[in-house]
Amino acid sequence: MTKKQYLKKLEYCIQALPAEERNEALEYYSDYFDDADDDDKVMQELGEPEDLAKTIIEKFTCVPAKETKKKKESVDDDYGFDDDEKLLFTFAKGDVKNLGISLGAADVVIKSGSEYKIETRGIYETDFRCEINEAGTLIIENKRKIPSLPFFRRSKNSSWRPRVLITVPESTKLENMKIALAAGRIRTKELNLFSSRTMIDIGAGDFEADGLSSEATQIRCSMGNVDIEGNFIGFTKIDCGMGSVKIRSRKNLSDYSYDAKVGMGSIEFGSDKRSGFSQSYIEERKENHISIICGMGEVKIKSAR
Repeated sequence: MTKKQYLKKLEYCIQALPAEERNEALEYYSDYFDDADDDDKVMQELGEPEDLAKTIIEKFTCVPAKETKKKKESVDDDYGFDDDEKLLFTFAKGDVKNLGISLGAADVVIKSGSEYKIETRGIYETDFRCEINEAGTLIIENKRKIPSLPFFRRSKNSSWRPRVLITVPESTKLENMKIALAAGRIRTKELNLFSSRTMIDIGAGDFEADGLSSEATQIRCSMGNVDIEGNFIGFTKIDCGMGSVKIRSRKNLSDYSYDAKVGMGSIEFGSDKRSGFSQSYIEERKENHISIICGMGEVKIKSAR
C-alpha cells in the first residue's frame, strides 16, 4: 500500500466527521508521512487505516473531560458524574412534544424517570445547547469547537469521553424524535418511549435501545452499529452502508411485509437470507412494512418473541 492509498482509505473511514475536522486530520497525517520520509515505517507504526480512523474519531470528536486521579466509576452505577464537572438541565413533561439529540461523540444513556433531566460530564457549557424551542422540541446538542492538533499526541490513558445522561418521563409519547450520533455510544436503560415519527442517524458510533416504539421509523447507519428491540408499526426504512443494523421486533414477523436492495452486504429477515447483488420484491404490502437498503453492511430483522 502506498502513502496515497493509505490516506485515501483513511479519508473514507473518517467520513462521519465534519469536513473541516476530516481535512485537518488528513493534513496532520500527510505531514507525518512527509516528516518521517519512510512511508513503510510510518504505516507500520500507525497500523491499519481502519484502526487509526477509530482513534481519530474517538479523540477528535470528544471534548476533553477534566482529568482526575480518582478511580473512574462505571456508567452503570452513577454514570461517572463529578459535581464540579456536571451540567444539569430539567424540563416539565408537558412542555416537550419532540426530542432532538445531536452529538459528535459521547457515552450516552437514555432512561425513564419522573421528569426530563439532562446531565453531562466532560462537555463545556459554552459548547452545549439544551433548550426547548417554539415548536416544543427539546434540543440536546453539543456545539464543541474543534480542538487543536496537539491532541493527537496526548497519552492514550487520558480521559476523552464526554458523558450524557438523558432521563425522560415514564411512558413518554412524542410526536417526533431524531437522534444523531457521529461517534461514541448511545444506549437505553429501562426505557418505555413511544414516538409517532422516529429518525435515527448513526455515523461511526453504536446505538443500543430496548423499549422504543414508533409508528414511522427511519434508521440510517453509515459505519456504526444499531441494535434495537421494540415495537415497529407502520412504515420502517433502513439504510445501512458499511455498518450493522439489528432489529428485534416485539411483533411477529408474519405481521410484516418487506422489500430489500442489497449491494455487497447481506440481510436476514427471519429465516429469509439474501446476500450479494440482489433485490427482493413483495407481492402484497401489509400495514406494517420494512424497506431495506444495504450496501456493504448487514441487516438482521427477527422477532423478539
